[in-house]
Amino acid sequence: NIDPSRCVVVEDSIVGLKAAKGAGMRCVITYTTSTEREDFYGLGADAKVPELGSRGVSLDMIFGPMKTQLDAEILAGVKD
Repeated sequence: NIDPSRCVVVEDSIVGLKAAKGAGMRCVITYTTSTEREDFYGLGADAKVPELGSRGVSLDMIFGPMKTQLDAEILAGVKD
């Protein structure tokens, strides 16, 4: 019974991104050299980073902005 608008999916593929968005959830994409040229933002990704650790991404960086505003930008200043 969790509201999908309160969820963030971490994915690495277009299939996963489409599934997350189809379920009404936000999606952070972690890409590889083989997928870095994909148009993840054009398909609805909320953020895209090469790997979470390389940018020092924490759960608070993902969910923190959503505590005060559900549609807040996530990973601002960190995402590609």
